[in-house]
Amino acid sequence: MRLSFLVSAALLCALLGMTQGNAQEKGAAPTVLVIDASNSMWGRIDGKAKMEVARDAVSALVGTLPKGARLGIVAYGHRRAGDCGDIETILPVGAVDEAKVQALASRLTPRGKTPITAALKEAAGQLPAGKPGNVIIVTDGVETCKGDPCALAEELKRRNAGFVAHVIGFDVSAVERPKLSCIAERTGGTFLAASNAGELGQALKTTVQAKPKAAVVTRAVPLEATEGGRPVSDATFTITRDGEAGAFAEGTFSSIALPPGRYRISAISGAKAGQVGVNVTRDAPGRIVVPLAGELPKASLEPVKASVPATGMVDVRWTGPNGQGDYISLASSTGEPLEIRQFSYTADGNPLKVRVPGEPGDYELRYVHDALGAVLARAKITVTAVTATIEAPAKGAAGSEIAVSFKGPDAAEDWVGLAKPGTDANAFEGSSWVYAQNGSPATLRLPAEPGIYEVRYISGLDPKILASRKVEVTAASAALSSPPKAMAGSMIPVGFQGKGGGDTFVGIVKKGAPAQAWISYEYPQDREQVVLHVPGEPGAYEVRFVLESGGVYKILAASPLTVEPARATVTAPDRIKAGAEITVAYTGPIGAGDYIAISAPSEADNGAAQFQSVDAAAPRIVMAAPDEPGLYEVRYVMAAPGLDGDKVIARKALKVE
Repeated sequence: MRLSFLVSAALLCALLGMTQGNAQEKGAAPTVLVIDASNSMWGRIDGKAKMEVARDAVSALVGTLPKGARLGIVAYGHRRAGDCGDIETILPVGAVDEAKVQALASRLTPRGKTPITAALKEAAGQLPAGKPGNVIIVTDGVETCKGDPCALAEELKRRNAGFVAHVIGFDVSAVERPKLSCIAERTGGTFLAASNAGELGQALKTTVQAKPKAAVVTRAVPLEATEGGRPVSDATFTITRDGEAGAFAEGTFSSIALPPGRYRISAISGAKAGQVGVNVTRDAPGRIVVPLAGELPKASLEPVKASVPATGMVDVRWTGPNGQGDYISLASSTGEPLEIRQFSYTADGNPLKVRVPGEPGDYELRYVHDALGAVLARAKITVTAVTATIEAPAKGAAGSEIAVSFKGPDAAEDWVGLAKPGTDANAFEGSSWVYAQNGSPATLRLPAEPGIYEVRYISGLDPKILASRKVEVTAASAALSSPPKAMAGSMIPVGFQGKGGGDTFVGIVKKGAPAQAWISYEYPQDREQVVLHVPGEPGAYEVRFVLESGGVYKILAASPLTVEPARATVTAPDRIKAGAEITVAYTGPIGAGDYIAISAPSEADNGAAQFQSVDAAAPRIVMAAPDEPGLYEVRYVMAAPGLDGDKVIARKALKVE
């Protein structure tokens, strides 16, 4: 999982066009990252929510950006369901603050629509006018708010030659890609489609090796449909570029902006249809005319059942041309497209299984002729409400695990999780959620903060709370038994009472450090005692038991620890024959990683011709002297946490003859 996040981050870095050199020497162009937090981001890639992949990719990204990088973030769909105006600049362009970016990304929860056009405009507005700047759009779908992002991209490039937009499509179908790739094409950017970690890696290689691109320039071409030589004003056009599976543009046009290339242009009006192939160049054609000389193909749809439970599958019998790319889709009863597109290709069978939405109501099944972009047949279907049940303990200690039993629709996007009462269906606490398909019972870790929470079963396709049960999270406690002082670099036993999973730890930190800080630590697991490595720098410290749950850290117990300076001795002969055995006695912290070394006096603390680890059970070691005669030192080298490298704390001169 982490590897795929890092590949995603590296992919974004490649798109930023930043290297350590050009960021520092030339000044990196500012970049605004546009993050899709629409409801469809609950879908999964490699078993993980796409939103989770995006969040962690952004978090990994900021840690790898070069010095001098300037980054801003725009998000959409993260606050309100069904609102095309839900667009927010969550981070203005500025110097990268890693902690702030990670905190902002972690709070994004998929809820709403996909207003790519308006989000692109918002992002471009964050860049300095007339100067180079980049926008990177990370999305799992196309525009659902009636905008034209491709036309806007071209306009932004026309206003500012230094503007470049890149698009990364997560799990975007071949049918949808043309409506995203045009954003990149018209600004000189790059479009990359990725459905798994392997494809992300290949996309990274391709991007790193790609040369700068020239923006594609379009030309407005008048467009007309005719019947019997007479213009038809109500014709609907579908423009498809040769070699692409989906429509480049569709709608009612009097002219269309097209970049050079070959196109298939279809038109329909009533029962009439027509299609022409066109090669668009810089100067030709002057006009595109589509004669409506044929009839629309016939088709029919018959769902096996008139009603289907939400998120379920309906079998649909169909007749029709079964042309390449033809599909059966769902639309709302008013004809509006759904935020999460549900469709199945007719080539996949008859009857054909089609997924229905998660929101109950009346919908319309449609047979869509891909080449013509025409709906050939319609049939009504009703989606009925589904229910779920959930059982969970009434209370539990903060950070502890509870078993949750449940029954529900078990759809791919359904999940069981913990949330605060009164929050919406997309809310959850930290990492306290699992997909329902993982099976019942599910194990959930309670939050670190005490209080009243809800265990919920969520229908994830169109988020809805199907079942909930309150659980009281009580305060957790812990106790420590540790020495009040210790030598720097030594090992100390620490007894404790307390439990916790995740990243709960027993550790040593500087006095007053934040709860999540550590210098030396061990996970408690099922033990009652751990051995900790004392930091190498003297001073005031604390031994702590720190509970972690869902990314929240809470100090449950702390004991002061005074770290005293490290002391060590080495006892060895004054001289030795080259290559002979030498016995060295020693005292010291005897910390993990400490060693006895034979080094030239001029060598750094971590330089050694010969070395051997210390052992608390054997206060002397036998090692071979160097083969080269000369002056050396026998050293006790401490490798304690908190030091900037190894440190020599005792030494004795040695002459090798």
